[in-house]
Amino acid sequence: MAVFIDIKNYSSQLKCMEERLSFKGTSGDETAAILSKPRDPNGKGVILLHCFLCTKHHRIMRALSDSLLERGFTTFRFDFYGNGESGGRIEESTYSKMITQVKDSVSFLEDRGGMEWVGLAGHSMGAMLALLSAHEDKRIGSVAFISGSSQAARVREVFPEESITQAEGQGESHAFVYGRDIRLKREFLLDIERYNVGHAIAMLGRPILIVHGSKDEVIPPFHARQLYNWAHEPKTLEMIVDADHLFREESHLRALKGTVGDWFSRNL
Repeated sequence: MAVFIDIKNYSSQLKCMEERLSFKGTSGDETAAILSKPRDPNGKGVILLHCFLCTKHHRIMRALSDSLLERGFTTFRFDFYGNGESGGRIEESTYSKMITQVKDSVSFLEDRGGMEWVGLAGHSMGAMLALLSAHEDKRIGSVAFISGSSQAARVREVFPEESITQAEGQGESHAFVYGRDIRLKREFLLDIERYNVGHAIAMLGRPILIVHGSKDEVIPPFHARQLYNWAHEPKTLEMIVDADHLFREESHLRALKGTVGDWFSRNL
């Protein structure tokens, strides 16, 4: 696995070392990432997974990284293929390919980061990918599932119905989603059907934290309660009162940071 280090930067405020790097994984595409190490590492790492069409620099990803670094965890956040600074094209992306990218990142963190234990924390689509990856990869010790859906196919709802119909019938279509012109391919829609979030969480057998805002306007809170009911112990459900999908209020973001950081301290 080729590794290219771009920048090393020491942050005195958080007492950590950050490395901007890239590596080629199973697909042959390049993954752009940030590896952050605290001054006094505890030998454990958490990989952070961003939401649909977001990047590793998203406010929630940075906040979670800060919280975990303060508690001695090494963090690793990367861009899914076709997003941010990573290689690949968004129209070639599938859940399967993204899950493989997560597994490659676990291998990277174990091999280069020297981690004894690795956890995953994901937001929205990243939450589903964290759970689905952990279901397939027993190296992952625990999962924080933040503002995610109980239905893998729910991502279809971000695309106009006519775009889905055209992609299913003709192989691909175009859609303007969250400010981006996206080519939607039939392969993406078919790949989604391979995955069952309910089955994955019921069979997980490792600690899981489910966090949701009580006023999530994108994915209603009933998804979190449904997931909690499907999960087996050890499991934790935290509803952050009045928080929306992106935890826009600073008090809500602080609550998220504290909840996730403290939980990993007890469960990884």
